[in-house]
Amino acid sequence: MIFNYIIQCRMSSKRFPGKVLATFLKKPLLDHVVQQIKKTNIQSTIVLATSTDNSDNPLVSHAKELGLKIVRGSLNNVVERYALALDRYSCDAFFRVCGDSPLLLPHLFNQAALIYKNKPYDIVTNLFPRTFPAGMSVELIQTKTFLEIRKNIIDDSEKEHLSKHFYNNFDKFKIHNIECNLTGYQNLQLAIDEYGDLERIESWLLAKKDKIENLFPIKFSK
Repeated sequence: MIFNYIIQCRMSSKRFPGKVLATFLKKPLLDHVVQQIKKTNIQSTIVLATSTDNSDNPLVSHAKELGLKIVRGSLNNVVERYALALDRYSCDAFFRVCGDSPLLLPHLFNQAALIYKNKPYDIVTNLFPRTFPAGMSVELIQTKTFLEIRKNIIDDSEKEHLSKHFYNNFDKFKIHNIECNLTGYQNLQLAIDEYGDLERIESWLLAKKDKIENLFPIKFSK
Protein backbone atom coordinates (compact mmCIF):
# COMPACT_ATOMS: atom_id res chain seq x y z
CA MET A 1 0.00 0.00 0.00
CA ILE A 2 1.08 3.55 -0.71
CA PHE A 3 0.65 6.18 2.01
CA ASN A 4 1.54 9.74 1.07
CA TYR A 5 2.02 12.65 3.44
CA ILE A 6 0.25 15.87 2.53
CA ILE A 7 1.35 18.88 4.58
CA GLN A 8 -1.15 21.73 4.52
CA CYS A 9 0.17 25.18 5.33
CA ARG A 10 0.35 28.74 4.14
CA MET A 11 2.16 31.91 5.12
CA SER A 12 -0.97 34.03 5.66
CA SER A 13 -1.99 32.70 9.08
CA LYS A 14 -4.23 35.31 10.72
CA ARG A 15 -2.86 34.86 14.25
CA PHE A 16 0.80 34.30 13.29
CA PRO A 17 1.68 35.24 9.68
CA GLY A 18 4.66 33.33 8.33
CA LYS A 19 4.71 30.88 11.23
CA VAL A 20 5.65 27.81 9.16
CA LEU A 21 9.04 29.40 8.45
CA ALA A 22 9.46 30.85 11.96
CA THR A 23 12.49 29.62 13.90
CA PHE A 24 11.88 26.81 16.38
CA LEU A 25 14.96 25.29 18.04
CA LYS A 26 17.19 27.05 15.49
CA LYS A 27 15.36 25.68 12.42
CA PRO A 28 12.26 26.69 10.46
CA LEU A 29 9.08 25.10 11.83
CA LEU A 30 8.47 23.23 8.57
CA ASP A 31 11.87 21.52 8.88
CA HIS A 32 10.80 19.92 12.16
CA VAL A 33 7.55 18.65 10.64
CA VAL A 34 9.42 17.02 7.77
CA GLN A 35 12.09 15.66 10.12
CA GLN A 36 9.46 13.89 12.25
CA ILE A 37 7.77 12.43 9.19
CA LYS A 38 11.09 11.03 7.96
CA LYS A 39 11.55 9.23 11.29
CA THR A 40 8.52 7.02 10.58
CA ASN A 41 8.67 3.58 9.00
CA ILE A 42 6.56 4.82 6.08
CA GLN A 43 8.91 6.28 3.52
CA SER A 44 6.77 7.77 0.79
CA THR A 45 6.06 10.99 -1.07
CA ILE A 46 5.84 14.15 1.03
CA VAL A 47 3.71 16.82 -0.60
CA LEU A 48 3.39 20.46 0.42
CA ALA A 49 -0.14 21.63 -0.37
CA THR A 50 -0.18 25.41 -0.28
CA SER A 51 -1.82 28.24 -2.17
CA THR A 52 -1.14 30.08 -5.41
CA ASP A 53 -1.02 33.37 -3.49
CA ASN A 54 2.26 35.25 -3.84
CA SER A 55 2.66 35.27 -0.06
CA ASP A 56 3.40 31.54 -0.27
CA ASN A 57 6.29 31.88 -2.73
CA PRO A 58 8.96 31.86 0.05
CA LEU A 59 7.33 28.76 1.53
CA VAL A 60 7.45 27.00 -1.82
CA SER A 61 11.11 27.91 -2.31
CA HIS A 62 12.05 26.49 1.08
CA ALA A 63 9.96 23.36 0.58
CA LYS A 64 11.81 22.68 -2.67
CA GLU A 65 15.11 22.95 -0.78
CA LEU A 66 13.78 20.27 1.57
CA GLY A 67 12.99 18.03 -1.40
CA LEU A 68 9.21 18.18 -1.05
CA LYS A 69 6.75 17.85 -3.90
CA ILE A 70 4.68 21.00 -4.38
CA VAL A 71 0.99 21.47 -5.14
CA ARG A 72 -0.56 24.94 -5.20
CA GLY A 73 -4.27 25.66 -5.20
CA SER A 74 -6.95 27.66 -3.42
CA LEU A 75 -5.93 29.91 -0.52
CA ASN A 76 -8.91 28.98 1.65
CA ASN A 77 -10.28 25.72 0.18
CA VAL A 78 -7.91 23.11 1.60
CA VAL A 79 -10.11 20.29 0.28
CA GLU A 80 -9.35 21.49 -3.24
CA ARG A 81 -5.62 21.48 -2.52
CA TYR A 82 -5.78 17.90 -1.26
CA ALA A 83 -7.71 16.83 -4.34
CA LEU A 84 -5.02 18.37 -6.55
CA ALA A 85 -2.29 16.62 -4.57
CA LEU A 86 -4.04 13.25 -4.87
CA ASP A 87 -4.58 13.72 -8.59
CA ARG A 88 -0.88 14.38 -9.08
CA TYR A 89 0.51 11.88 -6.55
CA SER A 90 -1.72 8.84 -6.29
CA CYS A 91 -1.87 6.74 -3.14
CA ASP A 92 -4.15 4.34 -1.30
CA ALA A 93 -4.44 6.63 1.70
CA PHE A 94 -2.85 9.86 2.84
CA PHE A 95 -1.77 11.46 6.09
CA ARG A 96 -3.24 14.90 6.66
CA VAL A 97 -0.40 16.84 8.26
CA CYS A 98 -0.54 20.38 9.65
CA GLY A 99 2.54 22.52 9.15
CA ASP A 100 2.40 24.00 12.65
CA SER A 101 3.17 20.78 14.54
CA PRO A 102 6.91 20.34 15.21
CA LEU A 103 6.42 17.55 17.78
CA LEU A 104 4.61 14.95 15.68
CA LEU A 105 5.08 11.41 17.01
CA PRO A 106 6.48 8.94 14.45
CA HIS A 107 5.14 5.91 16.35
CA LEU A 108 1.58 7.23 15.92
CA PHE A 109 2.03 7.33 12.15
CA ASN A 110 3.46 3.81 12.19
CA GLN A 111 0.53 2.54 14.24
CA ALA A 112 -2.04 4.22 12.00
CA ALA A 113 -0.48 2.60 8.93
CA LEU A 114 -0.44 -0.83 10.62
CA ILE A 115 -4.12 -0.51 11.56
CA TYR A 116 -5.06 0.56 8.04
CA LYS A 117 -3.16 -2.32 6.45
CA ASN A 118 -5.14 -4.78 8.60
CA LYS A 119 -8.45 -3.08 7.81
CA PRO A 120 -8.83 -0.14 5.42
CA TYR A 121 -10.93 2.27 7.49
CA ASP A 122 -12.21 5.52 6.01
CA ILE A 123 -10.07 7.33 8.55
CA VAL A 124 -7.62 6.25 11.24
CA THR A 125 -7.23 9.09 13.72
CA ASN A 126 -6.39 10.05 17.28
CA LEU A 127 -8.92 12.89 17.41
CA PHE A 128 -12.16 10.97 17.97
CA PRO A 129 -11.95 11.65 20.86
CA ARG A 130 -8.69 13.50 21.38
CA THR A 131 -6.47 12.02 24.11
CA PHE A 132 -3.09 13.16 22.72
CA PRO A 133 -2.07 16.85 22.87
CA ALA A 134 -2.89 19.25 20.07
CA GLY A 135 0.15 19.23 17.81
CA MET A 136 0.42 15.44 17.95
CA SER A 137 -2.53 14.66 15.70
CA VAL A 138 -2.46 11.80 13.21
CA GLU A 139 -5.08 11.30 10.52
CA LEU A 140 -4.77 8.66 7.79
CA ILE A 141 -7.59 9.06 5.27
CA GLN A 142 -8.61 6.60 2.58
CA THR A 143 -8.12 8.27 -0.79
CA LYS A 144 -11.11 6.62 -2.45
CA THR A 145 -13.47 7.72 0.31
CA PHE A 146 -12.16 11.29 0.31
CA LEU A 147 -12.51 11.66 -3.45
CA GLU A 148 -16.05 10.28 -3.30
CA ILE A 149 -17.21 12.72 -0.62
CA ARG A 150 -15.24 15.87 -1.42
CA LYS A 151 -18.09 17.39 -3.45
CA ASN A 152 -20.28 17.00 -0.37
CA ILE A 153 -17.92 19.15 1.68
CA ILE A 154 -19.56 22.55 1.28
CA ASP A 155 -19.23 24.06 4.74
CA ASP A 156 -16.39 26.63 4.86
CA SER A 157 -15.04 25.21 8.12
CA GLU A 158 -14.94 21.71 6.66
CA LYS A 159 -13.24 22.98 3.52
CA GLU A 160 -10.47 24.39 5.69
CA HIS A 161 -10.32 21.41 8.09
CA LEU A 162 -11.35 18.54 5.82
CA SER A 163 -11.33 15.79 8.46
CA LYS A 164 -14.10 17.64 10.30
CA HIS A 165 -16.52 16.23 7.73
CA PHE A 166 -15.73 12.71 8.94
CA TYR A 167 -16.27 13.58 12.58
CA ASN A 168 -19.39 15.67 11.94
CA ASN A 169 -20.87 12.71 10.03
CA PHE A 170 -19.28 9.88 12.02
CA ASP A 171 -22.23 7.54 11.54
CA LYS A 172 -21.53 7.42 7.80
CA PHE A 173 -17.87 6.40 8.02
CA LYS A 174 -15.66 3.62 9.33
CA ILE A 175 -13.47 5.36 11.91
CA HIS A 176 -10.74 3.87 14.08
CA ASN A 177 -9.43 5.99 16.96
CA ILE A 178 -6.00 5.63 18.57
CA GLU A 179 -5.92 6.62 22.24
CA CYS A 180 -3.13 7.60 24.62
CA ASN A 181 -2.51 5.17 27.47
CA LEU A 182 -2.06 8.06 29.90
CA THR A 183 -4.78 10.54 30.79
CA GLY A 184 -4.75 14.29 31.21
CA TYR A 185 -2.92 15.30 28.03
CA GLN A 186 -5.87 16.14 25.80
CA ASN A 187 -5.74 19.81 26.86
CA LEU A 188 -1.98 20.20 26.43
CA GLN A 189 -1.32 22.57 23.52
CA LEU A 190 1.79 21.64 21.51
CA ALA A 191 0.86 23.19 18.16
CA ILE A 192 2.16 26.62 17.18
CA ASP A 193 -0.78 29.00 16.92
CA GLU A 194 0.75 32.27 18.11
CA TYR A 195 4.26 33.74 18.33
CA GLY A 196 4.44 33.14 22.08
CA ASP A 197 3.94 29.40 21.52
CA LEU A 198 7.46 29.10 20.07
CA GLU A 199 9.22 29.91 23.34
CA ARG A 200 6.60 28.16 25.49
CA ILE A 201 6.85 24.85 23.61
CA GLU A 202 10.65 25.07 23.32
CA SER A 203 10.85 25.47 27.10
CA TRP A 204 8.43 22.58 27.66
CA LEU A 205 10.44 20.32 25.36
CA LEU A 206 13.85 21.21 26.80
CA ALA A 207 12.55 20.54 30.31
CA LYS A 208 11.74 16.93 29.41
CA LYS A 209 14.54 14.46 30.04
CA ASP A 210 12.86 11.51 28.29
CA LYS A 211 12.23 11.19 24.60
CA ILE A 212 8.78 12.65 24.04
CA GLU A 213 7.47 9.46 22.43
CA ASN A 214 7.97 7.76 25.81
CA LEU A 215 5.65 10.30 27.40
CA PHE A 216 2.72 9.45 25.14
CA PRO A 217 2.29 5.65 24.86
CA ILE A 218 -0.49 4.18 22.76
CA LYS A 219 -3.35 2.41 24.50
CA PHE A 220 -3.73 -1.05 23.00
CA SER A 221 -6.89 -3.12 23.25
CA LYS A 222 -6.62 -6.26 25.37
